[in-house]
Amino acid sequence: MVRLSSILALILVLLGSSVQAGPDMSRYTPILIEEFDRPLSRFDGTTGIWRDYPRRQKYIGNGPPSLYVNPTLTRQDGSPLGLNPFRIEDGKLHIAAAPIPKSDMSDVQALLRQAGYKEQAVQNVRYYSGSLSTFSSWSQTYGYFEMRAKLPEGKGHWSAFWLVPSVNGWPPEIDIFEVLGRENGSKGRGSPDNRVHLRVHFDEIAADGSHAPEPTLTNPFEVVDGVPQPAIRRERQKGPRFTFAKTVDVEKAFERQIFDNFNTYAVSWTPDEIIWWFGPNSNDLREIYRTPTPRDVTGPMAVIFNNQIGGKWAGAPDPDKDAETFASTFIIDYVKVFAQTPETKTETGSINVQGSDSDEHLIGGAASQTFHPKGGFDILTGGGGADRFVIAGDSGSKVITDFAADDVLALTGWTFNAGPEALRRLEQVGPDVWLIDEQEPQAPQTLIFRDLNRSDLTSANFEFRPGG
Repeated sequence: MVRLSSILALILVLLGSSVQAGPDMSRYTPILIEEFDRPLSRFDGTTGIWRDYPRRQKYIGNGPPSLYVNPTLTRQDGSPLGLNPFRIEDGKLHIAAAPIPKSDMSDVQALLRQAGYKEQAVQNVRYYSGSLSTFSSWSQTYGYFEMRAKLPEGKGHWSAFWLVPSVNGWPPEIDIFEVLGRENGSKGRGSPDNRVHLRVHFDEIAADGSHAPEPTLTNPFEVVDGVPQPAIRRERQKGPRFTFAKTVDVEKAFERQIFDNFNTYAVSWTPDEIIWWFGPNSNDLREIYRTPTPRDVTGPMAVIFNNQIGGKWAGAPDPDKDAETFASTFIIDYVKVFAQTPETKTETGSINVQGSDSDEHLIGGAASQTFHPKGGFDILTGGGGADRFVIAGDSGSKVITDFAADDVLALTGWTFNAGPEALRRLEQVGPDVWLIDEQEPQAPQTLIFRDLNRSDLTSANFEFRPGG
């Protein structure tokens, strides 16, 4: 069935309508505004925002010779390996990359063998860099994601800001940007300078859940000679995979330099469409690509950003230019995550406020009430009185806007079951407090207490019901 929104979009494109000037932020609720004005909040198993190791403990990215490292990795004797790609300076995060020192190579190779890598991969590793994600702290379906960054130059760099499923499995994937480093300043023919690669990878699913035999999904926002363009099809062992893709030369289109300047990259993702944005700052963004939302790009996704070195696409660095190549780092000014504000808004004075499995905003009255949200992303506003919020494990992440000293959070089915443990898991994230429950391989479940300090919460604010 063809979506009405897609038909309207096609009509607008055919009529030559101008693209949207900027994202409509009234549709979104802020979740995470990370400006790197404090030490990096590393996930340590119970608290922290950023996980500094990839999914499924993969140290090697998309092929050799690049290795992702973090400060917790150790040598064979148990001492720290000492390779740390992360640095915060002047309110900006730097992710560095460099050749692995010869003195550390034997310990790195031992680490990879212990992790189960084949000997060929072990011998091919030459460089290290870093990856950060919210796999353990936050994921969401739909929303707005933005980064302001200056990207590393030099052949071999492959920097990216992307969304991937917070559960095991691939696709889907939304690449907010992928950029290959330029040839150490070379402006020769075929140079990838200032080109931003935009992608959404998906698995076209038929109505009965099977793989569709042909790439029937087309992009009504990309029309050539009056014909909407089909998705790119690639054959894989487990069936075909599909991609909507575009490469934008931002120097030609916007007179912007991505290696010499900070730029802003963003994606807005809704049930109907995905829109990519680019500009010098968040107040001056222009649409650079748009696709319909594929039917399997409708589950919780985590944020990830990283710099990889080498691989078939990026190419190997020139060893004679190592000093120049690795002096350039991936510099991130900020990362912002916004959730799509629930369309359902219910205000009630009922003693028991019953939720549904849809995303919703439940708002109470002045009296004491008990809230029973169910699945999905929910915003909860007590409204007054001594309120109780009953939240089951695996029921989705929630935002509580006005949690007070006499309110109670009643948890059931979580991975912990005591007030002191709940307090230990609290993380101060700007003006908010997060209670994180890592659920890997499932999506994490996190409660956000809006405009609260960790010291405002005590064990008396937590109640654990049977089963949790």
